[in-house]
Amino acid sequence: MKTRVTVLSFILTISFSLIFVGVSSHADESPKKIAILPFTMNADRDLSFLREGIVDMLSSRLAWKGKVEVIEEESVNKEVAAVPGSLNKKKALMIGKALGADYVILGSLTVFGDSVSIDAKILDVAKSDELVTAFDQSKGMDGVIPTVNQFAEDINAKIMGKEVYRPGRVYEREEKEDGALIAVGERAGTSGQKPSFVQRFKLEIRGLDVGDLDGDGKNELVIIDRDTVYVYKWRKNRLFQFKAIEKTWASNYIYVSVADLDGNGRAEIYVSNLSTTVSSLVLEWDGGKFKEIASRESWLFRAVDLPGKGKILVGQKRGVEGAYIGDVQILARKGNGFVSTGPLNLPRYGNVFNFVQNDLTGKGITYTTMLGPYEHLLVYDPKGERLWKSGDYFGGSLTFMEDKVANINRMIDTGVRIFIPSPIFLVDMNDDGKQEIVVCKNESKVGRIFGDVRWFGSGKVLFMDWDGTALTSQWTSQKLSGTVVGYQIADLDNDGLKELVIASVTSESYFVGLPKSRLVLYDLNLKALDK
Repeated sequence: MKTRVTVLSFILTISFSLIFVGVSSHADESPKKIAILPFTMNADRDLSFLREGIVDMLSSRLAWKGKVEVIEEESVNKEVAAVPGSLNKKKALMIGKALGADYVILGSLTVFGDSVSIDAKILDVAKSDELVTAFDQSKGMDGVIPTVNQFAEDINAKIMGKEVYRPGRVYEREEKEDGALIAVGERAGTSGQKPSFVQRFKLEIRGLDVGDLDGDGKNELVIIDRDTVYVYKWRKNRLFQFKAIEKTWASNYIYVSVADLDGNGRAEIYVSNLSTTVSSLVLEWDGGKFKEIASRESWLFRAVDLPGKGKILVGQKRGVEGAYIGDVQILARKGNGFVSTGPLNLPRYGNVFNFVQNDLTGKGITYTTMLGPYEHLLVYDPKGERLWKSGDYFGGSLTFMEDKVANINRMIDTGVRIFIPSPIFLVDMNDDGKQEIVVCKNESKVGRIFGDVRWFGSGKVLFMDWDGTALTSQWTSQKLSGTVVGYQIADLDNDGLKELVIASVTSESYFVGLPKSRLVLYDLNLKALDK
């Protein structure tokens, strides 16, 4: 199983690295065609289960409407099956010509004990040229990722004739995006709302929230990536970057909450920062800049609504190079820091990020809903008895912390990854006095069975209600490509009506250093949803 996880890690690395940003062609030229051949697996065990996942991942990254066409897997497999023996350059070119492809991607991975070698290349079918190659042999993952990153950059520069983008602080705006907010269950058939706004960013968003940061009565958007807090204002039907607060050292932002908990009319930004230790911070607008009103806090922060208490701040500690420790605590401001006012009663496996508490039945009883350690939805009664467990996975984030204490007999000294739960919160969608549970559902063909490795092809946001026996979806957004990483219900454009704001990552910086994310807004017609 250890070798299996290692193999998949490298396969995913290659898969995400072979990203074609575009083809240097004019608008009147026909799309370039690419054939993705199945990687050859050389190992002492059957690795054929990886092939379908590799093709799916590459296809989703390479396809570009009007410019790049990925040839259907069925057609490729048919031609590969017609060529006897193992694949090589000559056979790959033959297959490419038979398929009418402009380019062919050919690769292999060899595993011998804990030694792994990767060989990948892209071929120009018409010229029979080997345009870019990459080879690396290492023990574990050491040295592999830099080689693959360079390979991806060479492809973009040489074949695509396009500048290689570095992780940056700029964005692109697009006007069109497929999708709709739709009703399910008894409300199925309700017409949904198309996105009202779409904006793309060249960074990997890790979280978002919305609030009035400067006390002017208008909401701002806050998003985070690994080391920067970005604040956006809505002006003239679009978002403008107002401030970017970048940390210059020891930054690994994993969660953000926005809330006015000190009651001064200006919402604070609570950022959970996890580097070698927890070093969280709180930002507040002082009229000229965002000032750190608390820093180097050892708490992992989250603002959450609790029955009878309203919105409060909760926190939890983390062991040195380990997992969560101790109970989730209700926090209060004391001087320039935060102290516990007492623990919060949560079921087993509850942590600072993975729960909500509300009255599911309308009888004045508080129930706990949370994303369990294996990302099933769980519902508990006040005594801590589990009432329900979902059959499907929910959530599915890309952000994690490492538990090196649990690193026992692993090949790679990176620790066990504990993924930070996706946002889960409450909202009264249709103003009927009853709160729905909001959570995302990211989907992957490789599932969660490989532990440290994740790839999600699409995701959506669900609004769920308790029907007496289970949580059921009342409304859901249409699937969006990539990984849904942040979402909120708020009046972001300040027109008096609320929107569903969703951020999804479409290219992860972990693999290729070319991060991309997308922000989508849906105008919410709450009266229509309630019909």
